[in-house]
Amino acid sequence: MPKPYSEDLRIRVAEAVAAGNTVRAVALQYEVSPAFACRMHALWRETGAVQGKPFGGYRRSRLEPYEAAITEQLASSPSITLKELQSWLEQEQTLSISISAIDKFIRHKLGYRYKKNGSRH
Repeated sequence: MPKPYSEDLRIRVAEAVAAGNTVRAVALQYEVSPAFACRMHALWRETGAVQGKPFGGYRRSRLEPYEAAITEQLASSPSITLKELQSWLEQEQTLSISISAIDKFIRHKLGYRYKKNGSRH
């Protein structure tokens, strides 16, 4: 994954556009995309700074607070489908979340697997 542009470059690009140069000319001069030059100028105009957003890091699942309830639901209904679990979360827990997020949480956090074996989950 590429690294973010330096703050120095961001400032130079924003100041060059603010000085009256066209976005495309500034983009060619500093070898950045015109969209980046436009965004830096807009950010400079609105906030007076061009700091980048935080890069990377761990994002917690929105399902973590519901872990106990989900575990209990899976224990009481072992053959429940992901779609049914999604509906249950929407109705009982008032949480709207995608099926893929539910699947990822169940597999990674709770350790469930797809192996067809009645003695395991």
